[in-house]
Amino acid sequence: MDELTIAKAVFLGALQGATEFLPVSSSGHLVIAQDILGVRLGNGGLVAFDVCLHFGTLVSVVVFFWRDIVDVVSSFFHRDPDAPMKSGVSVRDARKLGIMLVIGTIPAGIVGIVLKDFFEGLFSNALAAGFMLLVTGAILWGTRFVKGEGVGLPGITLRQSLLIGFAQAVAIIPGISRSGSTIAGGLYTGLSRDMAARFAFLLSVPAIGGATVLQLDDLMHLSRETSLATFVGTVIAAIVGFACIKWLLGIVRRGHVSWFAPYCWAAGIATIVYLFVIR
Repeated sequence: MDELTIAKAVFLGALQGATEFLPVSSSGHLVIAQDILGVRLGNGGLVAFDVCLHFGTLVSVVVFFWRDIVDVVSSFFHRDPDAPMKSGVSVRDARKLGIMLVIGTIPAGIVGIVLKDFFEGLFSNALAAGFMLLVTGAILWGTRFVKGEGVGLPGITLRQSLLIGFAQAVAIIPGISRSGSTIAGGLYTGLSRDMAARFAFLLSVPAIGGATVLQLDDLMHLSRETSLATFVGTVIAAIVGFACIKWLLGIVRRGHVSWFAPYCWAAGIATIVYLFVIR
């Protein structure tokens, strides 16, 4: 059984930080990279390591969108619905955003709890991740045909929130990008580019946070030998994740999220070829 070195943890942390928010599937890349690097921690250690890396990206998105998160929470304690919040939106709109985020979280929450064991089994299946990367590429490519105009926060509906939530639920499958699916879902359902990106990133907070809480028991499987490497990987994931959020926001606002489709196809094909031909 191969050891998790600090060098491998740094690489995997950077990979997680980049791919959690770039629409190329962090889970798929982690599964494939861990297979190639030979990181096979026994007794639940690999799942525990992955939980810590996801926590690192949770920290990055909370820090990046702290003002929006504070506004959403504090809006429920304001009496004047027309009062302005720190982020520039009204109390009414901030409160609506909070409600829509809760609604959008429900599908993934149900799927994650009911099918937890099934999806955990997929996290060791690099071949499935490779095929699902091809699907992610198709989802992203389709955004080329969506018009840039769309509704902003005041116009978002219950239906749009639920559909984006279902897209996030499907993205629990390794190889299906969470950010790619939710951003594309927002664009397909008629949100503006800016709103689709913002909603997708904020939706990741309860999703990643909830998944982390559900897997807290797995942290007991971390050994003393891997604790330092896991901590380093988590910090790297947070730093890289913060940088990638800012980069991707600009890409989405310019309507170029489909640029990642060819990469997903290439990564998926390369993974399948590696597993069938090279390994």
